[in-house]
Amino acid sequence: MKKFELTALSSDRARLLAALQKTQLVEPVFPEEEADGAAGTERGEREAMEARVKRGIAFLTSLADGVREKDGALRAALSDTIVITYEQFLASAAREEEFSAALARLEACAAAISGRRAERGKLSARMAQLVPYLGVKEPFSVFCDTRSTKCFFGLVEERMLPALTSYAEGEPLAALTVYEGAKQRPVALVCHREIAELAAAVLAECAFARCELNLAHPAAEESALLARAAETLAAEEAALAEEGRKELALLRDLKIYADYLSVEREKAELSRTFARTEKTFTMRGYVPAEDEALVREAVAAVTEAHVLQFFEPAEEDTPPTLTRNRGPVKAAEFVTNMYSVPDYREFDPNAFVFAFFMLFFGIIMADIGYGVLLFLGGLIVMKRRRANDGVRKLAAILMYGGIATAVMGALFGSCFGFSLYSCLPDPSSGSRTNVLTILLGCLALGLLQITVGYILSAVNSFRKGRIADALCDALTWVLFCLGLFFAVFNFITDYFGIPVSAGVHAFFGTMALPGVIMLGVGLAGAALTAGRKEKLLGKLTKGFGAVYGIINLLSDVLSYARLFGLMLSGMIIAQQFNGIGLDLIGAGSVGFVFGPVVILIGHAFNLAMGVLGAYIHDCRLQYIEFFSKFYTGEGTLFTPLGSNREYTYFVG
Repeated sequence: MKKFELTALSSDRARLLAALQKTQLVEPVFPEEEADGAAGTERGEREAMEARVKRGIAFLTSLADGVREKDGALRAALSDTIVITYEQFLASAAREEEFSAALARLEACAAAISGRRAERGKLSARMAQLVPYLGVKEPFSVFCDTRSTKCFFGLVEERMLPALTSYAEGEPLAALTVYEGAKQRPVALVCHREIAELAAAVLAECAFARCELNLAHPAAEESALLARAAETLAAEEAALAEEGRKELALLRDLKIYADYLSVEREKAELSRTFARTEKTFTMRGYVPAEDEALVREAVAAVTEAHVLQFFEPAEEDTPPTLTRNRGPVKAAEFVTNMYSVPDYREFDPNAFVFAFFMLFFGIIMADIGYGVLLFLGGLIVMKRRRANDGVRKLAAILMYGGIATAVMGALFGSCFGFSLYSCLPDPSSGSRTNVLTILLGCLALGLLQITVGYILSAVNSFRKGRIADALCDALTWVLFCLGLFFAVFNFITDYFGIPVSAGVHAFFGTMALPGVIMLGVGLAGAALTAGRKEKLLGKLTKGFGAVYGIINLLSDVLSYARLFGLMLSGMIIAQQFNGIGLDLIGAGSVGFVFGPVVILIGHAFNLAMGVLGAYIHDCRLQYIEFFSKFYTGEGTLFTPLGSNREYTYFVG
């Protein structure tokens, strides 16, 4: 990255920002300043318009859910990836009046629909109130007081009816009518005013709920009237929705316009923070070093009245991170950035992340058939998804993971759970030797990745000029890991009875003593130098901590046993489904139908769960065991001016 500083005339500011935005090569850095009142008002209007457009988009999207047959144009508009040229993007500005008129129509339609939905909600609530009273055939208006009597009309729970009935039967000045109902029964208790208070007390004990409705019709008739009114409102709402759907052709254009407004708001907000004089302004930021000439050309094409300077970032600067990986390695950026973006001044780990991630993914899945399916699925998504968004990046991971899966499946001779041949030992065979060979192989790969992590830690320290840190904190552990491997190889293979060739056994026999020496020197070096920056007691505690770190290192190595466990579980599940399906087919009759179905569903389930487990656990090994040895992260992605768009992607 290079820092830049551009000073030009204020009259050229808008055109310069548009030119720099088009390059997608400039990330501005501006000091924070307060906007004046006029700028604040303008910003508020701009934000209000952007919010208005997004409300229109949301409303149209909801209307599109009711369209059964979605044509190609509508499906493209509903997609989150609208791929256009920069010129098409800018052209949306000329349609502001058209969009404003359409938004006004949509807002009126949305308000009308909302009003009718609210009315329907009220009607539904009122109909719900009437449900317990549907057994009452009289209008509610008849349940009223007279000069001499008091009428109590409402609901009583079924379990309380015996007590209320008993009271009414024993009271000559009261009459009780019970209507049909479910858990709550409508009742009407008419009594003389002399006993009204006593009757009210009895009703209270029976959990009586007085009816507050005063209807001129019986409940059933009133409910039918409300239902017809609700149907009328629903029909009106449907008609309004159909009218609103006439604007669906604008959905794609509104999304483009929303992003245009977002970009313009970003430029306006950034412009407020420029250092400026009465007639000039100065902006600062970062540009990829190799693209300096392109930025110069873009500025010069707008105006000759400018001063553009480029500088190397100072030590105290924190430039954004822009990785320039090509081909398959670029797919690993998705995995790395999920953890943290690399710091600008550290080594880009993506090549190593890609190699180890794909190797481990292939080991976990290890099936030719699954690998082919993953490759084809990822390839199809990548071809159909033109925008380089998260979906396309994940598809790339699955595509390359499919290749690794097919390769490892070919080595194990496994295809959809069927063992075709054997190049590597089959861990699902039940052989103790095969199981231990693959398990220890996975642990050896773990030790290899951890060793590479320490090497990269040394590289980062060398890049920053910290030679002592590279030698004492990283290379000592590289020496320890290498020595450990040489020292224990023959012991472990002999102890567990793992067959190795005579030449390999002789080589590691020769390297055993040098391995022990390397192991000891590495551990001693780490322990003696760990406290070099401390004083007195700190040197001792740091040295002890370095020795204790062996436990953490071995624990990290054991974490790679998950590779073996996930691979073995996937193989066994596939074999079990194959066995069940083949047994059904062998039984004949309907088994010829259900057998293949069981196999198909079983493999679909196993593939889905396998991919999920492989991705999660593979990421965990990178993030916890690998990155903890060298990776700083905490960088910020290079975000060019105008790149924060929600719907659109540029081509050409």
